[in-house]
Amino acid sequence: MTYYSYSRLGTFEDCPLKYKFNYLDKIKRDEESIEAFLGSRFHETMEKLYRDLRYRLCSLEELISYYEDLWSKNYHKDILIVRRERTVDDYRNLGRRCIEDYYKRYYPFNRGRTLAIEKRVIVDINGDRKYLIQGYIDRIDQLADGTYEIHDYKTSGSLPEQTYFDRDRQLALYQIGIQNIWKDVKKVNLIWHYVAFDKEMSSVRSPEELETLKKDTVVLINKIENTEEFLPKESALCSWCPYPDLCPRQKHNYKTEKLLVNEYLNDDGVKLVNTFASFDLKKKEYKEKIKEIDKELEKLKEAVIKYAVKEGIEVIMGSDHKLKISEKQKVSILGKKGSSERKALEEILRRLNKIEEVSTLDTFALERIIKDREWDDDILEKIKDFYTFKKVKSVSLSKKK
Repeated sequence: MTYYSYSRLGTFEDCPLKYKFNYLDKIKRDEESIEAFLGSRFHETMEKLYRDLRYRLCSLEELISYYEDLWSKNYHKDILIVRRERTVDDYRNLGRRCIEDYYKRYYPFNRGRTLAIEKRVIVDINGDRKYLIQGYIDRIDQLADGTYEIHDYKTSGSLPEQTYFDRDRQLALYQIGIQNIWKDVKKVNLIWHYVAFDKEMSSVRSPEELETLKKDTVVLINKIENTEEFLPKESALCSWCPYPDLCPRQKHNYKTEKLLVNEYLNDDGVKLVNTFASFDLKKKEYKEKIKEIDKELEKLKEAVIKYAVKEGIEVIMGSDHKLKISEKQKVSILGKKGSSERKALEEILRRLNKIEEVSTLDTFALERIIKDREWDDDILEKIKDFYTFKKVKSVSLSKKK
């Protein structure tokens, strides 16, 4: 039985190959990003604040001291700082400021009653134990009017737009989870604390939206479990990936980035790319020349046609070549695909039972449907003789960032 999580689902969407390395191959790395380290220390500090709140209110100075102690005790040599312009102290000070801002914003912390901290929830999507989501809720509060609040702390350095929160999967899944735990859960506010900005963001979900989320989650889990080839997916997140030495798209960069200049330039891969780039540049230069030539040829064609019409001739002789001017009738269908003209034409052909004679199969859409298994297996089985899977290699050149 597989327990999925918000981060597990997100990892597959971000990069299927990273998902395979982490969750299927279970390749563990000691490396930890400074952002993740900071987030853990902030969460631990908030956990102390709200656990102690049952008995007493911690002072700000006490929390800062606790945070500093956590930082010193847990910091290790495998912390990764991707942003080279930043130092360890930059992140440490950021965490301290986040705690100070949060404390001042919510003091004396009496908006509601805290029901749970780091609460483990299991979401049984369809009630049949087939699709299970596991998660840990940072904090659950209940207000005086009975409203539940699901809180999540974010130390991220970027603040998303409201549309992100209105479609976020994580806290909405947690809402489904607590509705199965406590039967008095009716109204629920989903709250994100973006502490680096001293901002509180919120959203709510309707019953219909929660049902849609369940269906979408089932589709995603099915896609994961039906995936046979976990391909890499490049994005800005690659800089934080713990598997650059295993990824086919990052492995060579990982191998060469620490080489000395003379070693780097003598690497076979580097030499191949540099040679390829040189020829690609020449190709682009020739293309520009060809464009200029084509423009001149178009001008000459106009002059040739004008001359032929004037002289009443169809063949013009040169020293070694001749030009033949011919004229033929060409059909041009009005309007672009999807335009009102095309739709009207299609409707007429449909009434005349002629549409099938001129319609074409959208092979691109069909290829996508087969690849992503968007149709049921029995349908795909019936058309299996009409398609094959094949690996096609291509080469493309781009500038290094």
